[in-house]
Amino acid sequence: MSHDHDADALSIEAMQAADAPRITAHLARLSADDRALRFNSGLTDDAQIARYVGQMRFGEDLILGLVDAAGLVVGLAHGCAFKAGAEQRIEAAFSIDIGYRGRGLGTSLMRSLQAAASLHGVASVVGVCAARNRPMRRIFERAGMTLEREDDEIRACLALAAGPSAPDGNVRSGRSGKWAATPIPDAAA
Repeated sequence: MSHDHDADALSIEAMQAADAPRITAHLARLSADDRALRFNSGLTDDAQIARYVGQMRFGEDLILGLVDAAGLVVGLAHGCAFKAGAEQRIEAAFSIDIGYRGRGLGTSLMRSLQAAASLHGVASVVGVCAARNRPMRRIFERAGMTLEREDDEIRACLALAAGPSAPDGNVRSGRSGKWAATPIPDAAA
């Protein structure tokens, strides 16, 4: 599926439980190869995607959608929250519809995820991807994460500064305390 939309027509929005069908539709549009890279597994069918989305912890995890002007989720950043000792951390995973790739949008999602995590007091962002997943490795590198290879996996980590000095400062909290829609930060920066 090809899209000719400009990045200017996109926003990054906090996803809530009501957005689950839009998230499922986005993930279902990924090719078999893209699903294998996104989920770091061999076979991920539509039923597994539906289960994955059904198990998302919308009140606990940081889940950001890259949304086009029509409301279609064309990219997703899932920051799965966990504790390591007393430290709060998130594991970042990303996906972008094929027609929107190569524009720095994954990097924009990562920067927004880092900013939201920092504002929530998260100590670090970690990520894991297959060594062959070059786009994800580039996102990790551009985010300033430390990368280590272990067998066929890349493990990435970045300690965050807490509070309003978060990277980019582009993510803003709305009146409800939920994350508000934000414009796409300049990915070239």
